[in-house]
Formats: sequence, C-alpha cells, structure tokens
Amino acid sequence: MNSFAVTIICILLGLALAVRGLFRPFLGLLVFLAIHFVQPGELVPALAPLRIELVYGVLLVGTLVFKRGAEARSRLLSDRILRGAVLVIAVGVLSVPFAIWQSGAAETVLDMLKLVTLMVMMDLLITSEYRLRSMLWSMAAIGAWFAGSSLFAYYHGDYYHLNYNLGDLDRAEGMNSMVGDPNSLAGLLLALLPLLIALLRTTRNIFVRMLLIACGAVSLLAISLTGSRIAMIGLLAIGIYYALQSKRKVLTFTAALIIACLLWNWMPQTYRQRYLTIQSYAGGGELDASNQVRLEIWKAGQQIFLLHPIIGVGAGQFANAYGMIYLAGRSGDWMQPHNLLIQVTCELGIIGLGVFVYFLWQIAKEIGVVLRQKGKPRLELIYQVGIACSVMYVGVLILSTVGHTLYRPYWYLLGGLVAANKAIAEEKLKASKSVRLDRERPKKSSKKKWHHRHDPTEQTRPLSYAGRTSPEGFVEGAGKTSSQIKFLQGRQT
Repeated sequence: MNSFAVTIICILLGLALAVRGLFRPFLGLLVFLAIHFVQPGELVPALAPLRIELVYGVLLVGTLVFKRGAEARSRLLSDRILRGAVLVIAVGVLSVPFAIWQSGAAETVLDMLKLVTLMVMMDLLITSEYRLRSMLWSMAAIGAWFAGSSLFAYYHGDYYHLNYNLGDLDRAEGMNSMVGDPNSLAGLLLALLPLLIALLRTTRNIFVRMLLIACGAVSLLAISLTGSRIAMIGLLAIGIYYALQSKRKVLTFTAALIIACLLWNWMPQTYRQRYLTIQSYAGGGELDASNQVRLEIWKAGQQIFLLHPIIGVGAGQFANAYGMIYLAGRSGDWMQPHNLLIQVTCELGIIGLGVFVYFLWQIAKEIGVVLRQKGKPRLELIYQVGIACSVMYVGVLILSTVGHTLYRPYWYLLGGLVAANKAIAEEKLKASKSVRLDRERPKKSSKKKWHHRHDPTEQTRPLSYAGRTSPEGFVEGAGKTSSQIKFLQGRQT
C-alpha cells in the first residue's frame, strides 16, 4: 500500500470521526484537538484552501452553543480561569486600534480566540474521570506523533542545520508550523510529558504501561536531538520536582538519575558539547551568538515598552515594532521577543501584563485546590492530573524565560485541563458527602409505633393501642395480627 492510499484512508477516517463528533461533542473536541495540532492543511497542501480547523471549529462551537449555551455562559462567569482568559482576549481586542499594524494584530487576536475557545470546550466537555483519561490519552498520542515523526524526519535527513561557535549541529524539528523550529518542538514535547506520566502512574495494565514508557522514551530522544538547552534545563527541573513530591523520594530520584545517565551516554558528542555550554554560561563564560542576540532583543524590548507602555504595540506585533522602532531603517532581522514578560509588556502593555498575571495566578490557585486532596483514593486520577498540571506549569514558566509563549497552546491547554480537573474533583467530593450523609441518616420504621398514655394512678406508664389500655398496663396485642387484636378488643368490651 503506497503513501497516497494511506493518506486517502486517513482523510476518510478523519472525515467520518469529524461528522460523528458534531453529534457527540466530546468526540468532536478530540477531533478538533487533533486537527489543531496536526494541521492537515500543511501536511496535505490540497486541503489548505478548505480551512478545516476554522470550519470545524465554528460548527462545533455552534453545536455547543445550541445545546449548552446557558451552561457555557454560567461557566464563563463563575470560573476564574476562564474569566482571566476572556480578559486576555479583551485586552488583545483593545490593542488592535492602537497597533502599529492593525490587520496583523486582529489576526493574532483571532488565533488567541481559537485557543481560548478550545479551553472553554475542554472545561465544558471534560465532565468525568473517563473523559479526563481520554483527554490524557489524546495528548499522549499527539506527543508520540510529534516525537516519532520528528525522529523519522531527522534520520531521513530533514533537520535544521546550525552553525555556531562550537561547530555544526543538526537539530531535529517538527512536521508543521506549530513545531517548525527545534525549540518549539522541544517545548511542546516537554509540556506534554507530565500528562503521559500521569497516565503511567494511574495505569495498572503492564502492557499499557510498557507502551507509555516507550512513548516517553521517544519523546526524550526527540527532545535531546533538538539541541534545545532550555528544554534540557526543564527536563532536569521536572525530574527534581517529581523526586521531591514522591512518596518514594530516593527511588524516584534514583530512577530519574538512571534515565539521565542513559540519555547522556546515548547522545552524540556534538549535542553533549552544546548542553555543556549551560555550565560554561553559569560560570561566567562568553555567550554564543544566539544568546548575545537575545540580550540585544531584550534591550530593544525595553525601548519599545517605554514608547507604548499602556496598551503596547498590538497583539503579535513585537517583530514589526523591532524593525520599525528599534532598527528604524537599519539592516537586520525583525526578531521575536524570546521572553514571555517582554512579549506581554511590549505587545499588550501594563494593562495586558496585569490581566495575564491574573490569568496565571488563577491557574496556580486551582492547581493548589486539587493538590490538597492528596491521600484520597477516590481522587487518585484527579490528584495525579493535578501533579502533572503543576509540573507543566513549572516547565512552561522555564520555557518562557527564553521563549515567546503567549500565543502558543501551552497556557490555554493547561488552563482548560486545570479548570475541568477541579470541577470533576468538586463533583466527586459533593457526591461522596451526600452518600455519607445518607448513610448517617436514621432509617424510618414502617411498623406502627405504640405510644405511652399517662395515667397518674399507675406507677408505670401503660402502653396503649387503638385508644385502649389493658388492665395490666401492657399491650395485649403485641406481636399479634390485626384480626387477633380486634378479637381482644371485643373481649374487653
């Protein structure tokens, strides 16, 4: 079977799932995620004019609004993470009239709206542990696809060639624009790795665990071949984080150390030399050309911010501002900010910085709510997802020190997962409390109760039935049927 036939089969299968997903919105969410990350229009150029992601996203959102519009409005008003994301969009819209290139800023805002819409759909549709686990499997599959396809391309001669002060380096890169450069590929794989670890920790089937371990190993190999130094720092931070929070700290640290040694021994010498420059820079060594350029960009960012401090130069317009304001006619590349703080302050100003910090703070708070449920067996999957989200949060913050991550999917995917995970935890805790209350509530007896009737002439309170008392002060009809009781009543009269 040739590649053309495989492509046709994949297109037909994807079309069938997409149509089915319009009637089953959660399946539609998974299909939309696959479309968003895989970008079929880039892999098959003939599909590009169809704007598959835009068309399917509009249809899916329309279906959700028709079926669950009231719930969506309620969640937007009640969930602080979603509210923060909407405020980020609002600031982006506000920046458009003041942007140095208005149509470019408007296009960037549309991309932001797509990511926030994805986050809202995740919060609305991931409503159970089964769906949460399905989402984790989808993310693991996407990460394995990116890692596997990049390794396949790398070993077939499709890579990014870098020439720097230590020599030549062939760096692995992704198959589409989302991971089109080595740092973007390493960043995405690093962000998705904790979700795979959460699946591994909550899966008992040995064969499934072996499959997940294989997917994780492929991701680690792909990250190492990108030559991304910041991703390698992120991997070290993730290993230390898991060791510190684990119940078996020594065992976890030992396992992380063994994995690091195996990866380092497997790595070609040229990659080891590149990663060892981190130690050189930490000791005050001379920076290479790429890091010197970053310092120059950050100085330019300071100048751009001082000229546009309130609302910035417009969403996605740092590169244009760098060329028009900083270079001002001089020759040179129009550079991206390579830092999240520089990106937010220069493009969205002080207002955008305040709103984005609020958004990140709400994500951190809701992660903390879930992590406080440690030790509850009923919430084991939810707790492990909380751990994964906290690791992802730390990892993306590390990436953001030298990366412009505002319009990449990391923060919005994380926000949707955290919001959905917290909502599932709250529902399970409410259900467990109601069950406990039902168990504690005394059961009502279906038998007819006999009451005491006060008689001051007796030393004890005689029992009564049907308005009559026996001379001895006890119920003569106790333990008898209704016909026997009527017979006794007749005898007394």
